[in-house]
Amino acid sequence: MDEIIQPFSLTKKQRDNLQRFLYRELLRLTTMTDDSISEPQIFGLMSALVKKAKYAVNGETDEQRINQLVQFLYQEQGFACHHEEYFYTENLSLHKVLRRKRGMPVSLGAVMLYLAAVLDLPLYPVNFPTQLVIRAEFIDENGRKVVRFINPWDGSDLSFDKMQKWLEGEMGYGTELHREYLRIAEQDELLERLETVFKMALTREGKYPEALRLIEYRLTFTPEDPYEIRDRGMVLASMDCYQAAYDDLSYFIDQCPDDPSAMMLKLEISSLEKQSKASVFH
Repeated sequence: MDEIIQPFSLTKKQRDNLQRFLYRELLRLTTMTDDSISEPQIFGLMSALVKKAKYAVNGETDEQRINQLVQFLYQEQGFACHHEEYFYTENLSLHKVLRRKRGMPVSLGAVMLYLAAVLDLPLYPVNFPTQLVIRAEFIDENGRKVVRFINPWDGSDLSFDKMQKWLEGEMGYGTELHREYLRIAEQDELLERLETVFKMALTREGKYPEALRLIEYRLTFTPEDPYEIRDRGMVLASMDCYQAAYDDLSYFIDQCPDDPSAMMLKLEISSLEKQSKASVFH
């Protein structure tokens, strides 16, 4: 399977920026959607974890230190994901993740990668179709370059067979595990994943003002994005802002008429229009 592992080259500065990226964006999203917490407070929580990690991770080689970091996070500190309590904003809000030691792969991966930056460890994010995966690269005791994949869910190693099964479960039997799925992620695709998951969790919990705040932020960069406008329309409809919702969803249908969600929204749009007119008369 070595042929599907794409070689790459990052400077130390590029690696450090990439490793800290998810943490920084998670910090921004947390404070954007939760007024009860501030960046300095979260920094204090993370600093305490960094101090402990520096003490625990003291091996002579990268391989030893990576193993120590994984053991520190998942065995000593007890960080984990839980199937029954998985898709909630508390598993994404950084201060709650650090306090509860519970999260999703993308949030626990953000914590691991930040610690890797502080400890100067060769760990990288992989935007795998099913979830975030951590990629480790190091030279072993025999002088060979080793590439290893870590599941931020629980810190376990991921085999190619395991990832192949994940891929087939997500994309259909026979889907091949090729290098595109295992390459180091770009910052923009990491941001897309993180913000999408955060937005979905907020909407699922009925935190519509917070979800709307996130969508409006995204639209400042891509003001005509039909999918963000669609999502805004659906949130506005849940907030009983019928006319604004009708305008947004109509825009999406016009821009993306062949999208499967447009087909379903066409069935709802007339009802939304009636509710909009009724609200005017009231």
